[in-house]
Amino acid sequence: KDYLNPDIKLIIDDMIESNDQSDLYKYLIFWINKKINNELTHLIELKNLENQNPHIRALAYRIYESNGVVKREEVKNFVNKLEQNDRKILRSKGVKFGRYHIFLFKLFKPKAVSLRTLLWKNFNQKYMDLEPPQFGLNFINEDKKLNKDFMLMCGFEKFDSYYVRIDILERLFLIIINSNIKSEIKLTSEILNLLGCSKENFLKLINYMGYKSFEKNNETFFKYTSKRKSFKSIKTNKLKSDNVFGVLKNINFK
Repeated sequence: KDYLNPDIKLIIDDMIESNDQSDLYKYLIFWINKKINNELTHLIELKNLENQNPHIRALAYRIYESNGVVKREEVKNFVNKLEQNDRKILRSKGVKFGRYHIFLFKLFKPKAVSLRTLLWKNFNQKYMDLEPPQFGLNFINEDKKLNKDFMLMCGFEKFDSYYVRIDILERLFLIIINSNIKSEIKLTSEILNLLGCSKENFLKLINYMGYKSFEKNNETFFKYTSKRKSFKSIKTNKLKSDNVFGVLKNINFK
């Protein structure tokens, strides 16, 4: 009935006694359900969340339905109606309210990603050839076309041919906020090490995000290039979804 409740069909020799087949079936069902409950606890809790606030329930279900991660822009109507205490309820279930995504951060652990993607592919009976990115990567430069929905489920946001882990994007946000959004931000080894990419790729990446890079005193800086058209697009909800930092000023951080 849903991807967290798979059934099992035994492919087994008829010579095996029916009682033994039944015992094996019960054992495997118990094993897979225990594995799901242990490794995807927060996802199950969101699915079964009972609360009188319809906005909490609606957001919880959207996160569950999206396999643990949803773009903030897609659920902003629910988010904007939540009070601080409402958010605390969801945070207690492992939900992180990011600047661009709302997600269950513990589901990006290797075992959880592997299990979620296997269950998802089995439930939908497609995308069987898709595999999660190599664990430990924060930045991927991939020329071949990847499935962006599958990559988002694995915890990666798309920028042209680049993919960046969304929890790493959050940490990059913090660096930019702490540096003052309006100011020039110096490109440091800390930033490059955080993403795990080359300087050349980083400069291309931030360009996709609406930033302009430049050299000064033999050092590299980048700064957000606000344009009248961009802010008009934000107000009319027509801003391109890939422009993460362009919406920074228009997001409620409460």
